[in-house]
Formats: sequence, C-alpha cells, structure tokens
Amino acid sequence: MAINKKSKAKAKSNSEKISNFSKFFNKSVKSYKEKTGRLPWQRGWHITNNTPWFNHVNAVNNKVYGYFMNQIILSMSAEENGFTSNKWISKGNIQKNNGTWKGSATWVYGWFFWEEDMKDKDGKTLKDDKGKIKKRSGFNFRTFPVWNVDQCSNLPEKLASEEVEAVEYTPLEGRLDIAEEYISNIGAKVEFGKNGAYYKPSMDYIGMPNFEQFKTPENYYSTYVHELVHWTKTKDRCDRADNHKTRKAYAFEELIAEIGAVHVMNNLGIQMDQDAFDNHLAYVDSWLGALDDDTTFLVDACMQAEKAVKFLNSFQTKEELKKVA
Repeated sequence: MAINKKSKAKAKSNSEKISNFSKFFNKSVKSYKEKTGRLPWQRGWHITNNTPWFNHVNAVNNKVYGYFMNQIILSMSAEENGFTSNKWISKGNIQKNNGTWKGSATWVYGWFFWEEDMKDKDGKTLKDDKGKIKKRSGFNFRTFPVWNVDQCSNLPEKLASEEVEAVEYTPLEGRLDIAEEYISNIGAKVEFGKNGAYYKPSMDYIGMPNFEQFKTPENYYSTYVHELVHWTKTKDRCDRADNHKTRKAYAFEELIAEIGAVHVMNNLGIQMDQDAFDNHLAYVDSWLGALDDDTTFLVDACMQAEKAVKFLNSFQTKEELKKVA
C-alpha cells in the first residue's frame, strides 16, 4: 500500500504526552535526590546562593507560574544552574524584545483550552435546533521551554534579571492568624485532644492533638494541613477514595498529602516542619521505586495534590487568597 508522505502524523493523546513528560520529571527528581539526599519539595526555605524557591514568575507579566509541579521544576533548575532570578521568559518573548540567550531551556507544562466546530462524516458543520453551530472543546497537555533571565542579554530593564534576596525564615511563636483563618474557612470537622493526627473516612472527621502538644507551631500547621489534604479524597470532594488501588503499597495517598501540604504551607508563608518529612522517610524509597514500573506515579501524585489544594482554596475568598499567595 502506498504511503502518503504528506499526511500528518497522528496527534499524541494527553496520556501519551504526560507519560513522556513523566520520564523527564522522574529523572530530574531522582537526580536531585542523589545529589542532595532529599526530594525537591522537601528542601525548605534554606537558600543557597540566593536561589529562588517556589516563587517563579513570568518575566513579561510577572504572574506566578501555575501548577506547583512547575514551581518544583523551575526551583530544581535554578538551584542546579545557580540562577539568582525568579523570572523566566519564552523564546518568542526574548526575540520580541531583541534579546539573546545562552544555555539550555527548562521545560514546563500547561493545560491549554481548545474549541472547534463539530462536523459530520462528510465534513459538514453541524448545527443545533436554533441554527447555532455545535462546538466541542477540551484541554490539551503541552510542554514548552523557558529560559531564566540570568541566561539572557540585552533585555529591556523591566524584564532584566533582578536578584532575589535571601529570605531568612523567622520561626512562629504562636498561632498565625492567616493560617487559622484559612483552616477555619474550610469547615472540616475536627476533634482535638487525640493522641495522634489522622483522618477517619468512615466518620469523616480529622483527629488532632491539641495545639500545645506540638513541639512548634510549624509542626502543628504542617500536620493539620496534611490531614486536610487527606480530607479532600472523598467522592464528593476530589474523588480519590477508590482511585489508584494498585498503588496502595507505595503509599500513593501519603505522597499526595505531603506535596499538597507543602503547596499550602508555602502559600501561607510557613516553613514545613522537618518532622513532617522525617515521618515519611520510610516511604521515599518506595515512592522512587514505584517509578520503575509506574512512569506517571509521581506526576499523577503532583496533579492530584494540585487538585486537592484548589479544592481547599475554593473555601477562601479572593481577598483571602491574595493574602495567602
């Protein structure tokens, strides 16, 4: 059979694209773990050479890059390459502003909305009873390259590199109003005075020791937010209750809760307590080992954590979210 060389290759599905992206992300995380002894989201606020962490923005519009996994990727790249700016820019915008760049790009991802007219098998546009063209729509997973402005030259001053000042974290001395308000707005049922922290799905409540029983306020909030992420797993919330049964042995839900908690705590401006990570040390090898047979294990966990955090954020007003972010 003759092959039509002009025919376009079949577009890859979102699943195929996510699988390919996962291989890149897994390799980066494993490499980071080998070099530093920890997973990238466990790094904390300790700044090396003023490297920015979890606060990366688009140089053109100064908007924070969406999706916490992108913040992880850009943070790893900044640390590895010694970038001191938290600004990133696309090739098109570098050229548009008559700039130049050097070095390799860092690849991030996004979900992009698409819409098109519906057509029948003969290519005729379909219309509804009122004569309006029928549409179908969805989202495509795409990856795209960006460069840190430290890699660029001749950019306008407004886009040029600005060194991010090292932030020395000041430990909390008591309860933090913004965190208390964030938790209160969610309205989850919580019973205090327990001997440990847990979420009990059968009765849909969170068990927590009293505030005074925790070594530090950071430990209290790290633990509380972690359990709130677990609380989102029910069918009427984020519907994770029956998902990923084959991943149970790898503590998949614990990974989601850890990443989700880091995301929320970062937004609240509170450093995760190291004990929160130490409690999961036994899981780390299991998490990384799962990647050998389950390529999207880590990426799926990040996406599920993102979904959980968005759900928790949905209980906050726009004004409160501005304070948090």
